[in-house]
Amino acid sequence: MRQILFTIPLFKETFPPDGIPVYGFGAMLFITFIVVTMWGTARAKRIGMPPTRFQDFTIWVFISGIIGARILYMIQYANQFPDTSILGLIGAFFKIWEGGIIFYGSALGGAIGYGLFYWFVLRRLNVSGWQLADAVAPLLALGLAIGRIGCYLNGCCWGQVVCEPCSVVPLGAAHFPLLPAHARGLLVGEEYLQTSTGFALVPRDRSNPYADPRSLVLSVEKGSPAEQAGLQAGDRIIAVNGQPNVIIVDVTGLDYHQLTTAETVLNQLGIAPSDRSEARLRFSVADLPTYLKARRELMEALPTVIITAIDRLDELARDWPRGRAQLQLAVERGDQKLDLPSFAPRTVGLYPTQLYETISMVLVMLFLLAYYPFRRHDGQLLVILMVMYAIHRFINESLRIEPTVGWGLTLSQWGSVIIFVMALGIEIYLWRVMPSRWVSSRSPAPTSGPAGSVGSGS
Repeated sequence: MRQILFTIPLFKETFPPDGIPVYGFGAMLFITFIVVTMWGTARAKRIGMPPTRFQDFTIWVFISGIIGARILYMIQYANQFPDTSILGLIGAFFKIWEGGIIFYGSALGGAIGYGLFYWFVLRRLNVSGWQLADAVAPLLALGLAIGRIGCYLNGCCWGQVVCEPCSVVPLGAAHFPLLPAHARGLLVGEEYLQTSTGFALVPRDRSNPYADPRSLVLSVEKGSPAEQAGLQAGDRIIAVNGQPNVIIVDVTGLDYHQLTTAETVLNQLGIAPSDRSEARLRFSVADLPTYLKARRELMEALPTVIITAIDRLDELARDWPRGRAQLQLAVERGDQKLDLPSFAPRTVGLYPTQLYETISMVLVMLFLLAYYPFRRHDGQLLVILMVMYAIHRFINESLRIEPTVGWGLTLSQWGSVIIFVMALGIEIYLWRVMPSRWVSSRSPAPTSGPAGSVGSGS
């Protein structure tokens, strides 16, 4: 997985620290668009479609497909979008890297885009829509193959945890860098398959207000990158990525007067709040004695407010910078303070279903290209693509961790069933109304002569 392929060293103040990032997912979408447009322009010439018009067609379908894919993703994973205001949903819509897109949404959006393009442009060009469908069917398969590489780079659309015997098989297991992966939310927050750092921490003692809130290691998985870096149970984490593991304190449940009192207490201690809202105050301190003193004085001055504390590691793991995979810790072990080498926490082994689809779609593309001269009627390549993709996606989806929506099937599996049925319906319709190339390609049978001339007297 490589969420950021490289960075362009420009505008470092706007895009700290290295400049403009080039994301793997976006790069694959761009490559898909360029390849499909160039190859499709050549294929469209064969059916009499002007290159400029095909390029317009590609833009229409590509943009409408992305819109449909993103909307369906936001519907299926609505729990990931807590801000349901119009502005919140619009802002979340453009953050494709934080979740992703769903192909069946892109198919629906692309179909709508095609319908609009047909109504406004295509019907005036005297170009057969079914011939165009056959021309673009291999392009769709190729686009899916490249797009799924983008999913792999982004760390989304992964599969279930790999069974032990399958982990040694080629493409049997993929280990994504855990912290920046899309897998983090589901594997950690919902499925509880592992922690957000790849090692377990001692739960904080909420009953003791004066307990040290900095992370304390409970256990380290054997053979894990954390163990290889030297992390041990009992280590107290005192620095993260070269920065002190500061204690971050939230004071909540404040009215206006209590907020003023809390600020006064902190000012007397030389602590500047980092965030202030109507009923909340946040500040951070670099060492335990300062934290304990600030907490004690706040509790004495404001006995009814709520004070909670976490550390930098908590906050960093929750909102990890994209493209960063390495985690470097300094720990306190007894009387020693040790700087550990950096390591990349990894997910458990997951089926790389993204790459399964890439391989499957390349094979489908090659089959469509080989079958093109032998198709019975216009539109048959599109039907074959729909059938093959529906079968592949239904099976591949069974390897993924997805919510079910009825009869134990996921939304994409139901989409596969619908696409399969639609493909059969389209094929039945085209079989009845489209002229058969198989018949026209046969040579006429030789005749023996006028009727009745053969065997007339014998």
